[in-house]
Amino acid sequence: MASPQLGNGYIGIANEIWDEIISRKFTERQQKILKLVLRLSYGCQKKEAVIPLLKHFELCGVRIQDAKKEIVYLQQCKVIMWDGNQIYSLNKNYDEWRVNLVKEWNKDKFSELISINLGAKKVTKSVTQKSDKHSESYEKCNSEVTKSVSVELRKVELEEASIPCESKADGTSKDMFKDSIKVSCCLSDSDSVFEPYKGNPDSVPNPEADTGSDQEVSQIDYRNQVAARYLQRRGKGLEISFNDEETVTQFMAERIPLQTVIDGIDQAFNNFRPKNKWDQIRNLSYCATIVYSLHAKRENSNQVVVPVPDTRLEEESSEANVTEEDLKEMLAALRSKQGV
Repeated sequence: MASPQLGNGYIGIANEIWDEIISRKFTERQQKILKLVLRLSYGCQKKEAVIPLLKHFELCGVRIQDAKKEIVYLQQCKVIMWDGNQIYSLNKNYDEWRVNLVKEWNKDKFSELISINLGAKKVTKSVTQKSDKHSESYEKCNSEVTKSVSVELRKVELEEASIPCESKADGTSKDMFKDSIKVSCCLSDSDSVFEPYKGNPDSVPNPEADTGSDQEVSQIDYRNQVAARYLQRRGKGLEISFNDEETVTQFMAERIPLQTVIDGIDQAFNNFRPKNKWDQIRNLSYCATIVYSLHAKRENSNQVVVPVPDTRLEEESSEANVTEEDLKEMLAALRSKQGV
């Protein structure tokens, strides 16, 4: 611990000079030069300071190129005297100083501040006697300790867990977590962990929440099935994006069967061949083209050609079966209508 003493040296300078240095508008570099000159002059019980080189002013943080400029300025303002070589001294006649006062300087307030510090009361050393009364604690009391042991735990005590922390007891297996995240984007249908849709393969989304037949599926189930299949084949993510939601909405607007959408997603991932390690299927719209193509193909295959009956053959066959008696009856009926 530092313990400065006057016997080790001090700067014997009048307080009036310190007051003038405080009140004048010196720059930071000028103040450092003044302090160094005072320390090497009055601090060494001399009126002049010997500073051989301008480089020595770097000790107080003033560079060589700035030191000479500031020294010349202080000399012109008649604050210090310099022989141009290595002798420096302070001009104690501060009335000759040509440095302005700081804007906020107030001599009366400064004098008042000095009087406050001169009139401050000294703190007396008061000794207070400690009381002989000591409060007895449970640990230091002289009362007898009973031998009965309570089974119940105190409120500040915690019951130990069955498996203490940092113990080597068997815990959750790491393989459980590994198996849960082993989902590849290139799974085949036989290796897929996705639970297939158990409803009607031709079911289409119903605008209503409740479905009346097995030919329709609710929009919520439709969205959940499509999203789950896409995320499972992609191998990452917990929910589909807003653009993917729009793609599912288009599927429902076109009334594409759910199984067709699922099959289209599988075909898109099965046939995808990445060009580099960063290439991947980034959105559901990539699968939309395959889904629409598959839907059109299945629609065309489901159309049944219904043969149109040839009425001309029936007329010819009916005409061939007319007998001679039928012709006579028809001729008689025609004559009766004409009144012959």
